[in-house]
Formats: sequence, C-alpha cells, structure tokens
Amino acid sequence: MRTLEISNLHKEFVDAYTGQTVVAVGDVSFSIEQGEFVSVLGPSGCGKTTVLNIVAGFDTQTSGSVLVGGKQVDGPSPERGVVFQSFALFPWKTVLGNVTFGLRMRGVPRADREAVAHQYLELVGLQGFEAKYPHELSGGMQQRLGVARVLANEPEVMLMDEPFASVDAQTRRKLQEELTGIFETKRPTVFFVTHDVDEAVFLADRVVVLSSRPSQVAEIVTVPLERPRHWRSALDNPDFRHTVTYLTDLLAAGEPNADESEDAPETSAAAGAVGEG
Repeated sequence: MRTLEISNLHKEFVDAYTGQTVVAVGDVSFSIEQGEFVSVLGPSGCGKTTVLNIVAGFDTQTSGSVLVGGKQVDGPSPERGVVFQSFALFPWKTVLGNVTFGLRMRGVPRADREAVAHQYLELVGLQGFEAKYPHELSGGMQQRLGVARVLANEPEVMLMDEPFASVDAQTRRKLQEELTGIFETKRPTVFFVTHDVDEAVFLADRVVVLSSRPSQVAEIVTVPLERPRHWRSALDNPDFRHTVTYLTDLLAAGEPNADESEDAPETSAAAGAVGEG
C-alpha cells in the first residue's frame, strides 16, 4: 500500500533580485510504501528540501500532485510529522510538554497523552528527563525529543530533513543506529532527506537519487542490507561498501544511466513512478 505518491512534481519561483524564473524542482515522481524508509539524495541545490516542504504542506508546487494516504496535500497536517535539522522544540515547555503538545491539540485526554508520551520517551532513551527543558539537553537528546514528539502523533508519514546534520560525528552515528532501532520497532513510513551517502544507505530500504537542477529522479536504488543494522557490521559488509560507492559515482556523474554499469546493485523503478533521469 502506497502511503506517499509524488507525481510529476514541478516547482518554480521568481528570484526577487533578478526577476528571473528559477526552476527549483524539474519533474520528480516517486512513491513510498507503508512502513518503508526512503532516503532522498542529490547534489546541493537540486531541490531535496523543497520536495519535502511541499509534501509537508509548507510550500506549494507549480504543477504535479502529492498524495498522502490517497488524499491530496493542501497544507500542513498532523498526518505529516516533520523532524527538522534545527530541533524546532518549544523552549518554554518541558520534555513531556513538547511530546504531548500535538496530542493535546488533537483533544487527547491528559492521562492518555501522557501515557503515549512516556512510551515514546522510553523508546528514544529519554525516560527520567520528562521535567527537563530543551536547553538542559544535549544536541543529541534534543533531536531524540524531536523524533519522539513526531512519533507520538502517529503520522502517516514521517518527514526528516537532514535531522542529524547539526550534531558531531560520534553522536550522529549513535542517533542513526537509534533511528534504525526505532524504525524496526514502530515501522513508520519515513521520507529522509540527506546529503550523506553513508547515512542514506545505512538507514534506508531504498534511496531516491535526484539529478542536478532542474531535478528529476535519476534512479531509485534498493539497499541490499538486512535489518537490524549496526555500523560495525555495516562497514564490514561488501554490499554496504559497494552500494555507497555506486551511489557516490552516480552523484558525481550527474545523471548517469545505471544500465551502463555491469556492477550496479539491484535498482527498483517498479516500486514507484520514476521520472526520466
């Protein structure tokens, strides 16, 4: 069952300084199945975050369509939870207050929303920190809180925009492993934007590669790694190393043709409508 369907997405805007029309997204089409983790990679400026913002309802496309659960996206909604790079927590609310906020807005009774919050805080390793405020947490803990806040609302799709870019490398690896554990436990549908090839492969079931602007889907690559995943074993896995190398070459080439590579890993265009790369 497809949770997210993006069809012929096109976005352009007028540059305020030059008056010229800029094409931010050319013609992007792909889908994400229920309970699937999909990473989106592409060159800097190709429109990865623009696509995510359109799916979130923060921006509108010039043409094309975005369906979540079969319904057209026409603005922000709790069914599309977003984990931002910059944490985006309420500094005046406690850890518990941040997680229960969305449930409160939906009218969930206090006892029920606090029970749900405690469940997800335990899942992300923040039990015992319920009364703390965001400024009392480390960067990694703040990002775990952001994940718990989104998951507590049980969105149809979880949108993640380079959520670990602002933490140090060691914390980032730890958070990536924790995210795979959360994914394996709860199986949310995840749309994950990143510029890090290793991260994209380690986390995802499939990787959508966008071309340079005006972007199209250059290729969709299936990640041949079993779950659960851990960095120690992944780095020693030939399939992981090969997939990372293949995607790195794919990005460097701009808009490559996978058919020209005899060593290409299995790709999956059938899993979603793919624009011509």
